[in-house]
Amino acid sequence: MKRGWSFFWVGLMIAVAVITYAMKDSAGRAADHVMDLRAGIAREKQQLNLLRAEWGVLDQPSRLQSLVERYNSYLELKSLDVRQLATIADVPARPADAMETGADAVPNAIMRSAETARKSAAAKTDSIETGSIEAPTRPKVVKPPAPVRRVAPPAPKAAAPALPAQPETGYLE
Repeated sequence: MKRGWSFFWVGLMIAVAVITYAMKDSAGRAADHVMDLRAGIAREKQQLNLLRAEWGVLDQPSRLQSLVERYNSYLELKSLDVRQLATIADVPARPADAMETGADAVPNAIMRSAETARKSAAAKTDSIETGSIEAPTRPKVVKPPAPVRRVAPPAPKAAAPALPAQPETGYLE
């Protein structure tokens, strides 16, 4: 009987040792993954800083002015005239049929404006339909996603005593 218990305890110790090793290996892999993520974040931050500096150089007004002067004959840019600006009173009012409300208001207004544009274009062009431009289709109405439930964060725990600083090796010791 004692011999049976001895085999049981030895088998249990081996099983616990295997489980402990598997947990240690898993924790080491997780620590390596965290270190890889931190290195990736550092690379992305460095790339963002480089792009911001490059944008600062490309966006300099003196550089843009010289480019405008160099390519003005090709771009044919003109200065903005103050008389080109409009006020809110200059904007025409919406037609009465565009005052719909509800989920179908925007798609219906788009379809009506497309139909009006098609009719006016047909009146100005030949009566032959070539079929090169497809008729607009009604856009799909996308429903908003369901609201996300927020869970309150757990209460803060008492601060643990500070441990002496140790170098990071990537594996849990």
